[in-house]
Amino acid sequence: MAEKPIFGNWLSIEKINSLDKYILVTMEEPWKIIEPKITHKPIFLKFNNNMAIDHLKTLALNFEYHLLENCSLIGIGGGTTCDAAKFLAWYLRDKFGLNIDLILIPSIISVDAFLCSSIAVRINNKVKYIGESHPKDIFIDYDLIQIAPPFLNRARVSDTISITTALGDWKLAKDETNENLNQNLFNRARNIAVNLMEARSEIKDVTEKGIKALVDGFYNEVVLCEEWGNARPEEGSEHFLAYCLESFSQEHYIHSNLIGMNILISLFLQEEYAEFSIDEIKQFFEDIKINITP
Repeated sequence: MAEKPIFGNWLSIEKINSLDKYILVTMEEPWKIIEPKITHKPIFLKFNNNMAIDHLKTLALNFEYHLLENCSLIGIGGGTTCDAAKFLAWYLRDKFGLNIDLILIPSIISVDAFLCSSIAVRINNKVKYIGESHPKDIFIDYDLIQIAPPFLNRARVSDTISITTALGDWKLAKDETNENLNQNLFNRARNIAVNLMEARSEIKDVTEKGIKALVDGFYNEVVLCEEWGNARPEEGSEHFLAYCLESFSQEHYIHSNLIGMNILISLFLQEEYAEFSIDEIKQFFEDIKINITP
């Protein structure tokens, strides 16, 4: 079960200053914000944006050298930072029997890596999910997140609002291949999408309520998919179309924009199976200022 985040203002500073010994994985941008505010500096600091498995294993050995008794491991940043911290905590426990308190503090909420137990690494330049890592605490620091460019925080909503097409796919699969459809999970997934759409103005402005709505949406869909055993309630044809386009074109697209466009395409193709109308989802994307044009 995903760890439920703790919400507040400058929680990151409060937590860090309460620790005697900690190792920090982060990036230059959030570190510039946080460093002047903290009184207890890390015993080891690493900026990391490399998720290659061999690099992470080498990094883990460096971390082991610096680890002390009752030492915490903190990851502050985006998805890469959170996954790197998760990997280090998992690898040090799995290989060396070191139980470290892992604390995740996302500085941006463009991905849900801080909520997922699985760890995204790169093996032979391909993303693979390995191991499981469960943080002791996840802090959603409103003040820290609001410093990031607003469009980056809004971007992740496409990966949650993809529920709208995933549900149509699920109904179609039930009729065409007799796939099991759990009505309770279906209804809960639908409510996640509806709640996000109701919070559109707060999401657009990245207010505290908007941040909480986004994170609650991430958390609830992660819990839902864990219960079901895969991403069926949340991800479907819109993502497969994205993978197809990327494969054919060999181009890299802004993920949120591409998924948003594909949601409308999938809704069109689903016809009577569509659980939501194209117009209401298109209006939602316009309201929160995500560009979904080709």
